[in-house]
Amino acid sequence: MMRRTYLLLCMMVIFPVMGFAQAKYLVRTDFMPLVFDGKFAFFSDTLLTKDSVDFYPYSDVFGGKNKYIRQMRKRARHAALWRNNLPAARYVASDIAGKPEKEVPLAPEVLHDVFEVHHELNASLDKNAKYVPERQYWFPSGSSFLQFSQNRLSDNWYTGGYDHLNLQSIQNYTLNYRSDKMQFNNFIEWKLSLYTNPKDTVRGTRLGENLIRYYADFGLRANAHWSYSMNVEIKTQVFRSYNENSNDAIGAVFSPLNVNMGILGMKYHFERQSKKNKHRKTIVDADISPLAAQYTYVEDESVNPTRYGVLEGFHDLLNYGSSVNATTLITFNSQISFTSRLRYFTNYEHVLLESENKLDLTISRFLSARFYLYARFDDTPGIKSDSELGFWQLTEVFSFGFNYKF
Repeated sequence: MMRRTYLLLCMMVIFPVMGFAQAKYLVRTDFMPLVFDGKFAFFSDTLLTKDSVDFYPYSDVFGGKNKYIRQMRKRARHAALWRNNLPAARYVASDIAGKPEKEVPLAPEVLHDVFEVHHELNASLDKNAKYVPERQYWFPSGSSFLQFSQNRLSDNWYTGGYDHLNLQSIQNYTLNYRSDKMQFNNFIEWKLSLYTNPKDTVRGTRLGENLIRYYADFGLRANAHWSYSMNVEIKTQVFRSYNENSNDAIGAVFSPLNVNMGILGMKYHFERQSKKNKHRKTIVDADISPLAAQYTYVEDESVNPTRYGVLEGFHDLLNYGSSVNATTLITFNSQISFTSRLRYFTNYEHVLLESENKLDLTISRFLSARFYLYARFDDTPGIKSDSELGFWQLTEVFSFGFNYKF
């Protein structure tokens, strides 16, 4: 008897230690109430009470959970028989089995208030009908820039100025119309930059860029990439500007006023979206007008019109010729994009060429950096020629600041 007691105590001590590292636990059945099944008493894990439940870690040393349970139950039966403690059995097997409850059918009216079928509504629905959203024809968008910048100008820049640091504001708004056969694009841009000039003893603050521009094109689609089109560009200064250390005005509102029109031409549109990167996209638009007109008007009497190619003694100039207006937008990813605008006009004697290029680096939703390069060639009579650049005029800006798009 002492030997069996010693083995039992060893099993109860060693087995918990071997399985202590495991994270799962089983109920110890040797502390359950004794149940008599007609032959002998055994410990049952069916009857659980707060006083009899004890958790026991198991180990794979028994070859798994099922084998462990069989070992524990066998050990519990041997312990019960060894102790010959049948009078201590509190339950019999029939108490554990229990009696089945009689099934009660559920009345159909129970779910009546939960689910309600509207036969009239189902009958009125057309199974083949599809929802067609209302078509959108107008597409607005815009952007707002407020940036600090470093600016470099060639000495013969046609609106004047020199190298400086400034505060620049650029506001853009686009409103485009699209239908199956017709398109009508509208773009308006306002540029204004302010800078301090220590060399100017007359005015402490000067204007750099001072421009409002409107561009529109109208087209009738011919095929997937080409359409018959006409375009117009109108631009002028907003505020009066002066020469350095002088009260001589070099520009004012409608002085000059430039109107460029492509009377008859074709427009080419190309757009490609990357299949791997949804932010990578290329868009090319080009308006080619074999018949075009360019009109320059200087309204202010205090502004010298020859500065803008108008003959002395006149206030306006009209030229006929051909023009090309092209815009390229390349979006490399969600942070980097490149925009280029090209304008070319010739009256077959003189040439006006403008190339405007912008590289935008988006830092966050409201911060961005921009590198801006504007090259202009104009050999119209009256335009001043530079000793190094000739009729080329250049302006370069690197800026950083606030940016918002919608």
